[in-house]
Amino acid sequence: MDAKMSSSTTLPERQELKANWLKYSDEGHKAFESKRYAFSEIKFLAALKAAETLADGLKSGEVAKLAKDSEQREDLERLSKTLNNLAAIYHLQGKYQLAEEAHERCLDVRLDLFGEEHLDTAVTLFNLAVLHCAKRRWEKAEILYKRVLEIREKLLGQNDKQLVPVLKNYSTMLQKVERKDEADAMEARAKEI
Repeated sequence: MDAKMSSSTTLPERQELKANWLKYSDEGHKAFESKRYAFSEIKFLAALKAAETLADGLKSGEVAKLAKDSEQREDLERLSKTLNNLAAIYHLQGKYQLAEEAHERCLDVRLDLFGEEHLDTAVTLFNLAVLHCAKRRWEKAEILYKRVLEIREKLLGQNDKQLVPVLKNYSTMLQKVERKDEADAMEARAKEI
């Protein structure tokens, strides 16, 4: 059997799973854009099932060993994208516990794939920070906002436009915890960029 395939799927089955993942993901995105969130959730769950089957057998921490195997990396990237999409739908629906679980799984996969200092990892950390704010977990959110800023500043520079959403969200959080001076400083920095 080909070493690139999971021990339980054949090449034609993998091709069908990839096609299904793409179909369900596209349908989920279209439903999301039309604000049909329940249908979007159903489609992203179907995409997740396909992605999990494709990535079956890969355990956390094994990705470094598989770095040269682009097919297995692609399987894990599909999984992380799907978890991110599902987490966004759950968050929007107020299903915060499910959103947090999906974000945490996504973060685990992205840390394995990309490491701690990567823009895709920063996206997941940012999404978790926003979720923690929704759950009024201010300390956790602040730690994550700081980490996202650190990663983006290191990779993109101090004045990149991708810092603006982080600065604005962080500022809003600081306002909510009555740290007005710090919030104003964040907002001013966002405006400068």
